[in-house]
Amino acid sequence: MSAKILIALQFWGGDKEAAMKRARLIADLEPQLSTSADFMFSSRFDCTQSVEDIKHVSRKFQVHTHVNRRRGVGWPSGCNDLFFGTLDHVFTLSEAKRLPMYKAILFMESDSFPLHPGWIEKLSRDWDGAGAKVFGPLCSNGPHINGNCFISGDKLFLRWLARDKGGCSPHVGWDYHLYSEFLKWGAKDAPAMKSWWRIKDVGQGTFDELLSTGVSFLHGCKDDSVEKLVRRKFKI
Repeated sequence: MSAKILIALQFWGGDKEAAMKRARLIADLEPQLSTSADFMFSSRFDCTQSVEDIKHVSRKFQVHTHVNRRRGVGWPSGCNDLFFGTLDHVFTLSEAKRLPMYKAILFMESDSFPLHPGWIEKLSRDWDGAGAKVFGPLCSNGPHINGNCFISGDKLFLRWLARDKGGCSPHVGWDYHLYSEFLKWGAKDAPAMKSWWRIKDVGQGTFDELLSTGVSFLHGCKDDSVEKLVRRKFKI
């Protein structure tokens, strides 16, 4: 199994612009070609890929692209199909030895932000110590692990999730629906990852507090305020 993780950025036409900003931020935080992670642009079936953004990210990562074949749209059906389509694609290519067997896949969306340089290595170490199959920000409603999280690259687990399950109800998010089953495999909260509900206008004080408490990854911000704070602080 590869010591790398795979960052799988999922997007559709409605959030493609924001997702491409996140992709560029992730690349710009890296000082050189990453040896800790590869990157995948995963778009919905009806959304094109951005050649210029792929080129930009390719300066810092080994890049893969995937256009999903599943046809779900809206929430949560579209989100579920994009996740399971991406997961099945990674599993299929790793089985065919066309992708490495990554130790974990970090599924993320356009409203997720890395908060500092070295965030990949930090979360990768946390993953190694967690001993989990699903690892991410624990949400109080349910509770459940938010879908912007790490999914194990373990072959048996991937086969179970990608093929034996292969999907879930179109009326509920996959992360919530499957949480009780994830617990049986091993699901844990990631203290350095936070998920907040539809926030905007994150200020300097909140950002500084996140960093001071060891947070490396924030999901749920619906504007560019976090990205601007990261770029200003680390001069990128």
